[in-house]
Amino acid sequence: MDEEIASRPPGPRRRRPTAGERREEILRQGMRCFAARGFSGTTTREVASGVGITEAALYRYFPSKESLYAAIIASKIGTPSLVDRVAEDASRRDDEAVFRGLALGVLERGARDPEFVRLLFFTALESHVLAMPLFTAHIGPLRQFVTDYVRTRIEEGAFRAIDPVLGARAFLGMIRDYLNVRIVHGQTEVYPQPVEEVVATFVDLFLTGIRAPEVSGEGPRQGSS
Repeated sequence: MDEEIASRPPGPRRRRPTAGERREEILRQGMRCFAARGFSGTTTREVASGVGITEAALYRYFPSKESLYAAIIASKIGTPSLVDRVAEDASRRDDEAVFRGLALGVLERGARDPEFVRLLFFTALESHVLAMPLFTAHIGPLRQFVTDYVRTRIEEGAFRAIDPVLGARAFLGMIRDYLNVRIVHGQTEVYPQPVEEVVATFVDLFLTGIRAPEVSGEGPRQGSS
């Protein structure tokens, strides 16, 4: 009997996965477990059982739970930046396009990869040292970009003179609530609207509240001129 395979009922003989395929299978199962129960609530035995191998076999690919967790985080760090997605809109000072692009990008990514959203929430709750690269790659740059953009538009007279950090957190807080309620907790009835409608409402509420009085009426919404 293959020493990697845990006890299974007899069945058709299957092709043995390559080392690369087995590693990816472990990463996928690890992601499911960490997303469901966090780092502290997950065991390597549980991950191995989900893959259908022994715990000893799992350790040949990842010598510890920490190394598995770090590998999962590393696999998520390489995803495209949402900031790059709106860089051109930001250079044109197209406020609606900037905030709409960011909000839609975050919410669409969350819908495609809900386990990643849950992992982000768990890393924030557990404050695990291995989660810092994930924050540095995904949360930090987005928060800093929004803060800097709000600050720039305040200096240009387009936005009211508020604390740009609080302004950025107000905008990102609406998005975070959607992710927490609909993606993490699965309460779809709270947000039954199409995601495009949710984004349009969030952006309209935010920009209506933050625009300087002279540019908040029926005039141009793009820039302050």
